[in-house]
Amino acid sequence: MKNTLFLTTILSSLVVSSSVTGADISDPKAYIKEHFWGNLYKDGGITFYCKEPFKGKSILIDEAYIYSDGWIRDELNCGSPRQCRQNSEDYRKMVTDMHNIYPAESRFELKRKNAKFEFIGDEVAAGDCGVKRSFNIIEPADDIKGDVARAIFYMHKTYNLPIVGSTGQLKRWHINDPVSPEEAERNRKISEIQGNGNVFITNPDEANNLQ
Repeated sequence: MKNTLFLTTILSSLVVSSSVTGADISDPKAYIKEHFWGNLYKDGGITFYCKEPFKGKSILIDEAYIYSDGWIRDELNCGSPRQCRQNSEDYRKMVTDMHNIYPAESRFELKRKNAKFEFIGDEVAAGDCGVKRSFNIIEPADDIKGDVARAIFYMHKTYNLPIVGSTGQLKRWHINDPVSPEEAERNRKISEIQGNGNVFITNPDEANNLQ
């Protein structure tokens, strides 16, 4: 009886684990709806750039890619967003990886588009949400620069994507804006959902190995 109960418990835990970490990514939009909005941010949260509270996805709140999905398409050379979703498994894996996705104001993300993250300096005044913009470059607020760097480093290490921007500058952001308790907790939750963590969060010294 005890052995049967033990086996049942093990099988039940395996089913739960499989349903979470082995989720179907054939439809990235459905996956993000279920796991990013329906699981990771099921109770709402704070937007990434502007630090505004939200209760869930809406016309005003959308998912934002730190390592732009446009950069991913360019690297994979897989065509339009629709063509990439349909024909590229690599693309589907990358655009459903929640370590690279944050909730953001739709208006802000629309303005950002494929802008690169770089240092701009004092010649440009900070605008909305403490972000500086100059042509196709943006410099995020100081308290999220490390988060940006670690997401880009993660995509580079995990998927062999090129680092977009100055590696040296991103390393400085990584050092000057270290991992916060909130970032560590988010990493823990994502690890539980998709089965892996961001090594640059759990082991910040890993950035020393980047060229």
